[in-house]
Amino acid sequence: MNGKVVVVAWAKHSRRAETLATELGGRLSLQYERRLKGLWLTPLRYIVQGWKTWHFLEQESPEIIVIQAPPVFAALTIALWCKLRAKVSNKPAAYVVDCHSGSFYSRWWTWTIPIQRFLSQRALVTLVASEDALDTLKRWRARGIFLVDGLPELSGASGDIGTQGDARIAVISSFDYDEPLYEIFAAARLLPRVAFYLSGDPQRLPPKLLKQKPENAILTGFLPEDLYSGLLQNVHGLMVLTTEPNILNCGAYEALAMAKPVVVSDWPQMRRCFTRGFIYVKNTPEAIATGVKKMLAERETLTHEIILMRSELMMRRQSWFAELIALLEQRRTDGLATIRNR
Repeated sequence: MNGKVVVVAWAKHSRRAETLATELGGRLSLQYERRLKGLWLTPLRYIVQGWKTWHFLEQESPEIIVIQAPPVFAALTIALWCKLRAKVSNKPAAYVVDCHSGSFYSRWWTWTIPIQRFLSQRALVTLVASEDALDTLKRWRARGIFLVDGLPELSGASGDIGTQGDARIAVISSFDYDEPLYEIFAAARLLPRVAFYLSGDPQRLPPKLLKQKPENAILTGFLPEDLYSGLLQNVHGLMVLTTEPNILNCGAYEALAMAKPVVVSDWPQMRRCFTRGFIYVKNTPEAIATGVKKMLAERETLTHEIILMRSELMMRRQSWFAELIALLEQRRTDGLATIRNR
């Protein structure tokens, strides 16, 4: 699109932010102070990230900022910058909040909902990947667009991680609070001939649970992009599970990009969005194990279905994304008219 766009996320990595930046032809800024990692250092980390974000915006002077939330403090920083810029510059800027489902449902962020409402009501638009969240925006009288993730551009695959074992699946994990890790380990014990490769930083895995890890559950650690792509390519299928009913996991889009069948948690939102090539299971060891066996037995058929699903979803997404582009272009046109009239 025309006009300068930046996409900002206070995160070490964000597949959705990367995809949006590419689609909008904008620059991506990931802000995360690794040296200040830890619960008690979080306020200081936010202060440093806020200062660096402010400095980045001063250098870039964008017309549109897409800011990922949570954390809500990232969006607060952007909103304040836009407010002050309107007072001191003849080039006003607007912000778009890319509001992840955790903003509405995570136990860590629900206390910030009044702040999120304040910011969404003043944003150009708020993007959500949950139909329930879109209904919340309507109740807030805030403009919203339902926009699922675009297909991620995964880097070239390399390495042999995920090649050991006659039957292999990759469990896309970050060892977060919403992942049924105990049940996944229990399912792995029920399927000793299947290799379960779990991605993510194993230091986040609770020590008590780590002691229960079966031998066929392999912790890969946090992988570089090429090795991660290699893992997804080398296995026979993927698994993406969550206990949160309103989350559309990024791993599901990676499955689409890699054309791999996937076992996912059986939630209505997931079923509405992904209608082919997915195996839906309850978050119990027995159901997970049954789903894995079904996926492995039917993977050729499921692979064909997931390719069709990918095309269908991207066609539907085009209309939602076109709505966003039209809104941004209208904002740019209005901004240029305001400058000329000054």
